[in-house]
Amino acid sequence: MASTDLGYLLHSRPYRDTSVIGDFLLQHYGRVSLLYRGVRKAGKQGARGRLLQPFNPLAVSFDGRNELKTGRLLEPAGTATMLTGFALYSGLYLNELLVRLLHREEPLPALFQDYVAALGQLREGPLEATLRRFEQRLLAELGYQLILDQDVDGRPIEPDLWYLYQADLGFSVLRESPRAVGAQRGCFRGAHLLAMEQQLYDDDAVAQAAKQLSRLALAPHLGDRPLRSRELFK
Repeated sequence: MASTDLGYLLHSRPYRDTSVIGDFLLQHYGRVSLLYRGVRKAGKQGARGRLLQPFNPLAVSFDGRNELKTGRLLEPAGTATMLTGFALYSGLYLNELLVRLLHREEPLPALFQDYVAALGQLREGPLEATLRRFEQRLLAELGYQLILDQDVDGRPIEPDLWYLYQADLGFSVLRESPRAVGAQRGCFRGAHLLAMEQQLYDDDAVAQAAKQLSRLALAPHLGDRPLRSRELFK
């Protein structure tokens, strides 16, 4: 019996002459890889294939027992989110994160809702705050939540102190400034961490620190292969 769900295409690639393999984020099934046969044909026969665009809400159904399922139903399920320029690059970045980091068929309904909300926020801006919020929620769903108001010993973060971030562990207090101890990468002011905890990114210094922290936190899970979507921003 086929399973039916609402979802978004994250990434697709051609398969043989007329078929497509797509990675989808589904509301109740998480990341699922589906093979749709015959959707790259010309004319009316290829109408379904033209639905396979990022940020386009879709109703899909599938069956099969292997990691690669066979797609059946493929219909529009709402209005596509139209992104352009840096908003488009940001959306592609979120998609690539999900493809790279999510395990297949692990239901993450809360993250699905976060993704839908993020697409709407990217369309309206500001981009950086939207990306940082989603990165934090993704890390939390993966079991690596950033604790931004306490250090590794459970003490409250002090705004006037400096802290060193250790991936998947947290923040250790530095009694001297990063310059004094010869370490700057991975060091954060307590005031900036507390602003991130409140998701306040209007200050440029906080926004830049949040971007640096996200990269450090995601790096161990992404591995050595660079994100292709980051190249678009250059």
